[in-house]
Amino acid sequence: MIVDSEFGLKEVVKKAMDSGSVALDTEFVWDRTYYPKLGLIQLGYTDGSSDLIDGISIKDFSSLGQLLSDTNTIKILHDAVQDLVILSRITKTLPVSIFDSQRAAGFIGLSSTISLGQLLKEVLNVHLDKSETQSDWCARPLSEKQISYAKEDVCHGVALMEAILKLADERNHKEWLIEEMKLYNTESHYIEREPKEMAPKVKRSGDLSYVQKKLMRVLFIWRESLARKENLPRTFILPDEILVQLSKYPPKTLAELRKKNLGKRFYRKFINSLWDAIDQSELKPLKPLEILNRKHNKSDSLEAQVDLALAFIKGVSLAAGIDPCLIGNRASITRFVYEVSEDNNNLDSLELYKGWRKVFCGESLSALLSGIGSIQVDASRKVPIYVT
Repeated sequence: MIVDSEFGLKEVVKKAMDSGSVALDTEFVWDRTYYPKLGLIQLGYTDGSSDLIDGISIKDFSSLGQLLSDTNTIKILHDAVQDLVILSRITKTLPVSIFDSQRAAGFIGLSSTISLGQLLKEVLNVHLDKSETQSDWCARPLSEKQISYAKEDVCHGVALMEAILKLADERNHKEWLIEEMKLYNTESHYIEREPKEMAPKVKRSGDLSYVQKKLMRVLFIWRESLARKENLPRTFILPDEILVQLSKYPPKTLAELRKKNLGKRFYRKFINSLWDAIDQSELKPLKPLEILNRKHNKSDSLEAQVDLALAFIKGVSLAAGIDPCLIGNRASITRFVYEVSEDNNNLDSLELYKGWRKVFCGESLSALLSGIGSIQVDASRKVPIYVT
């Protein structure tokens, strides 16, 4: 049965909250809109049963928000953030008590970017049929094959979580895993940022001059704001290459802008607002973006230490059966190395020096970079290890 009423939604939400743990997934279409168009929500219970919620028929999802915000019910998702952003937006609720099976896999010797199908195969010896991945989940009626696929995506969720926690406990990683899941309680994951606060991401804009980049930011903000308002993909407003061209060769007048080949539909709907953005760019300069990370002067010797740090982290992670990607990317490791070189003044602000990461490798890496201890290859396991 597919739940297609707000009364029915309240019933399954109560059922989910009574169960204590519930698998959660969404199916959506995202090709001609700025925001994903929700087609289906799936709930999977401790007994392996599941319920499907119609994202098209139901308009008020506030009762689902009660489930998302319930601290006593664990919500199990795979690659959680994208689904949670969608659910947080439609329920106007911030999620808590999340278990991301994909990220959790990094604590049991698997990749923290593993697919759900591969994870179920590795942990539970379950094989998923993924043939309906590209289905149109907003078309009605749904086929029996779509319904079967949607249920299978969540019916193993609780069992998968329990198995992962058991394996993590056997490796003495369970407490670290649980701590990592608190990441999903962070409000910033789900709050839509104002376009003015976003750093522009536009293809082939890296070689623009400082002045051109200022205009590019104006154009990016204009396009982002309009895409949200019209609920259209950014490229349906203007593609990246046009933004770059306008930044390099800005028109001096509206008449000059009209001569550019931007399409009849664009001229009819958006030409005036684009010209207003360009025309006002010098009169109303934007406030500079806040730089969250300090910049350091690049040093060849410190870059060599970065390579050493990456090798160290990979070695201790492989030896412990933890995905090195959980520790941090090259940029975050680089910041750590440069901070250590400056007498550790800001280490406490870095993720690598907080919580389980600090215990696992942050403290020993800091000592190593300060000349304390050394790295050697463990002869039996063939991986680099830290030696005091």
